[in-house]
Amino acid sequence: MREYDEIAEWYASDRTHPTGVPEVTVLAASVPRGARVLDIGCGNGLPITRTLLDAGHHVIGLDSSREMLARFRANLPATPVIRGLVQTSAFADEVFDAAVAWGVMFHLTHDDQAKAIASVSRVLRAGAPFLFTAGDVDDVDGGITGTMNGVTFHYFSFSVEAYRNLLSENGFTLLNVRKDPGDNTYYLARKTV
Repeated sequence: MREYDEIAEWYASDRTHPTGVPEVTVLAASVPRGARVLDIGCGNGLPITRTLLDAGHHVIGLDSSREMLARFRANLPATPVIRGLVQTSAFADEVFDAAVAWGVMFHLTHDDQAKAIASVSRVLRAGAPFLFTAGDVDDVDGGITGTMNGVTFHYFSFSVEAYRNLLSENGFTLLNVRKDPGDNTYYLARKTV
């Protein structure tokens, strides 16, 4: 994503807080040690990928930002990472035991979010958890825009019920929805078919 290329240096210095770490720690504990985990929108690898690695899992990062991936490779040189889009990922079917998409889904249009969830469902094994952050209201006007470090970003969201339906259509059961103190909304689903 071009916007993250523009803010990669700032993001690396700003993303030092543990937001998302408690939720990812719980996910990491819910699968056997050594599980294969897909970190969608892995960015520079800190702190989400690092948390998964520290829990003893085999992680593959996926991100579309060249600059964020350069920092990922510097931070976690032994961890495989691929430049690509989740909605068109070329991973084999049912190869991952879990997936995390922290700070990704709300950057995708509604159509691309649907494609992303279908893609994640395809690559996860039955019973695998999927944790992602997203909005929790339908944006009927086609999304909103905002800025991060002076760069304009577009954000898109469904309601909780719409995410529940979209997940169900793709073989997931929505287990939990919660917000953290920073107002991030977490969705935890499990692939059931």
